[in-house]
Amino acid sequence: MELGCGQQGLCRARGTGHHGGYAEEFLDGSSCDPTMAALEVAAGSGALTGALSRRAGSVLATDFSPEMVRLLRHRGRTEGWENVACAVMDGQALDVDDDRFDFVACTFALMLFPDRARGLSEFRRVLRPGGRVMVSGWATPERFEFFDVFLRAIKLTFPHLVQSGGPSPAFSLADLDDFRGQMQSAGFAGVEVGTVTRELSLSRTEDVWDILAVGTPTVQQIFDKIGADGKARLREALIGIVEREFGPSPFLFRNTATVGYGVA
Repeated sequence: MELGCGQQGLCRARGTGHHGGYAEEFLDGSSCDPTMAALEVAAGSGALTGALSRRAGSVLATDFSPEMVRLLRHRGRTEGWENVACAVMDGQALDVDDDRFDFVACTFALMLFPDRARGLSEFRRVLRPGGRVMVSGWATPERFEFFDVFLRAIKLTFPHLVQSGGPSPAFSLADLDDFRGQMQSAGFAGVEVGTVTRELSLSRTEDVWDILAVGTPTVQQIFDKIGADGKARLREALIGIVEREFGPSPFLFRNTATVGYGVA
């Protein structure tokens, strides 16, 4: 089993607020403003959506998962996102017209698309001439400590589940030169790439497990394979790593994201 995070996955830690700390800085570099119609691809539970709703004139927030779109709509009603519409949509085959949006955003998801080039091509297609795109991913596992802890716990308890022979697709936007090249190949001009680092502080070891074990597709596949006893072993291993290497609380994890901007 390859430990990618799944498009709805671990590396986005849905529902935890874990990635909300990146949203404002990502958007600060985007030039998104109230005159713009924005599309968010793979929005998840809305870590970026709320911030985007405060910047853009209108937002269409999409996700491949109907369940995530249901949760996104609920959050939108709760938090009063009056300018946000939600729809189930595949980021590699967007069901919208050409030249429809001024801004497209996709955070912590493009790197997990089976065909990233197709996804970027779709982002380019739906942007009006001069429209802007913002895409984010993760740096290497060593610079994404939260994921690295989970990966090491898996290797310790169930090494046969870790596929050898190459890095996880979760880190396929880690190389900034390659990231820039992928965006340029899709037809984007003025491409700029960089990194953003944040610290995640958690007060209890149980919080680490709760965030990682949110029932995302890849994590659930692992749980199905290892069963209840295996899940308990994995949890014990993960908490042991955290207590040995990150204790005493609060437990601080440094996580570095990569981000790219371009113009259609």
